[in-house]
Amino acid sequence: MMAPTSSLGRTVGGVVLGYLVFVGGAALIFALSGRDSHAAQPPGFLVASIIAGILFALAGGYVAQLVARRSDMIAGVALALLIGLVALVSLVSRPGAGAIWSQLAALALMAPAAVVGARWRKGSRFEL
Repeated sequence: MMAPTSSLGRTVGGVVLGYLVFVGGAALIFALSGRDSHAAQPPGFLVASIIAGILFALAGGYVAQLVARRSDMIAGVALALLIGLVALVSLVSRPGAGAIWSQLAALALMAPAAVVGARWRKGSRFEL
């Protein structure tokens, strides 16, 4: 059994923490606004929430890479795949005729942003 401080343990922990940053930020936006993330939204809110989601995905990727302490990009890529997988499952399994803008934005914009955030961390000189 691997110790919690192992490379795998740190990578999994980084991905989980990065996902919590992403999901927590998105949940906060919708909780504070009182809006349904899967409902049609006014254009201004739609754009603002997508931009915020991208920023939370960037932060999540950065955190994943920071915690993982890896020289490769596996933590950021794993986070992007997790974001994309959850969005895809939500898109495919959605009941009723709800709007799909949030899932499409997560697939097309937020998942790639997680990789960019991890890359920024990988390229930064600040070390903990």
